[in-house]
Amino acid sequence: MKNITAFRSLLVAFFVTAFSLSSCIKNDFDAPPGDGEDPNITATTTIAQLKQQYTGTPFQITDDVVIKGVIISSDKEGNFYKSLIIQDSTAGILIRVDQTNLYTEYPVGRRVFVKCKGLWVGDYENLIQMGGLLDSISDPQNPSVESIPTAVVGNYILKGKYNVPVTPTVVTIGQLNDSYQNMLIQLQDVEFDFTEVGTTYADAVTKFSKNKKVIDCNGGEVLLRTSGYANFAADSIPLNHGSLNAIYSVFRTDKQLYINTPADFQFQGNRCTGPGINNSVSISSIRILFTGSQVTLGTGKSIRGVVISDKNSGNFDSRNLVIQDNSGGIVVRFSSAHNFSLGDEVEVNISGQRLSEFNSLLQVEAPNANAAKVGTGNVVPQTVTIAQIVANLENYESELVTVENVTISGGSGNYSGTITMNDGTGTVNLYTRPAASFANSTYPAGVLTVTAVVSQFNSAQLNIRTTADVQQ
Repeated sequence: MKNITAFRSLLVAFFVTAFSLSSCIKNDFDAPPGDGEDPNITATTTIAQLKQQYTGTPFQITDDVVIKGVIISSDKEGNFYKSLIIQDSTAGILIRVDQTNLYTEYPVGRRVFVKCKGLWVGDYENLIQMGGLLDSISDPQNPSVESIPTAVVGNYILKGKYNVPVTPTVVTIGQLNDSYQNMLIQLQDVEFDFTEVGTTYADAVTKFSKNKKVIDCNGGEVLLRTSGYANFAADSIPLNHGSLNAIYSVFRTDKQLYINTPADFQFQGNRCTGPGINNSVSISSIRILFTGSQVTLGTGKSIRGVVISDKNSGNFDSRNLVIQDNSGGIVVRFSSAHNFSLGDEVEVNISGQRLSEFNSLLQVEAPNANAAKVGTGNVVPQTVTIAQIVANLENYESELVTVENVTISGGSGNYSGTITMNDGTGTVNLYTRPAASFANSTYPAGVLTVTAVVSQFNSAQLNIRTTADVQQ
């Protein structure tokens, strides 16, 4: 480690000295150009021609080579770090720079000219890039290009005009290849794989980067890579379908995309895969399809609702999810335990699934992979009487209600098992699973207000989520 540090310090000192000496020599580049003006310099080669010289072994540029390009990356949102990506009409290249907040001097759309003499060209896991140093000590078998030291960045990268437009190249996922490395591309008619919807771009807590799969309607797929340090790392992956602008990259054999900001997405249309194909239908329109015997639902159907059950308390079966929209509620019975939380807005693809009753409780079956979080929401419970619930049980089933002026009795004085609620208009069972975290808690005496999910087990019963649903 000491050798590496000494090596880098020596090279930095060399660059600083070289820069100091060069500043004493009068030339055309002494005076910085005015804002918005290109410097008095001409590109001698294209980015594509420069990259063609790289054959797999890092090399230092020894000729007076100048390239020009327009900046297409930005570190403002934190998804790029100590790097500038520029492109011309022929290709793009990443330049490693030992500097942060680059967007303040090198914003997207600014033209720059790069004096390449003395810089190195190499690759990182097959992505061609340029830098100021070569580290051949850390891994002699795989020497790596390192950043241009801060003190001499301006000696190599000359600032030019602002607001130079770059039109993204429209390609399909299947057309992506190395010729598009570090170029601004546009994919049309794409969406995120449904299993990614509702998850976050990256892990904003641990700061781990994540890959998310972007797909098209023909089975093509490419990875969107997001840094855990990005300001939008904790944002949710969108559901819909559309186009995106991104910088194309590679990591070994993986094809990857990087965005500057979520505004690079234009996702507004209906999906071509998974839920949302024909927009979701109301829960009530699914409930009325059940007429007493099992129903296999048709294709192109999905439902969307807010979760009103609580998986954390243990008072609901781990495979059961109760969701409600503004038309009604229903139980979704998954093939295994689900991970949705109270208040999640969830969309479920129920195409070809079974609609049936279990001990009089209507439920629709679905594989876990058919559901995704698409947002968050809040269901305001209806205030009703027990008499209304009993008389209109099918209408209230799997909905969140509040019952006032309630007294509770029965059992051993705690919630576990079946106890009785009475509000003066009638009685109904309040059931708590023995596995619930509050099963052995004592229920309060006196007049209460109870919020609960209406259910059935051959007759009406209510289920609370936690003891907070019972208020004096």
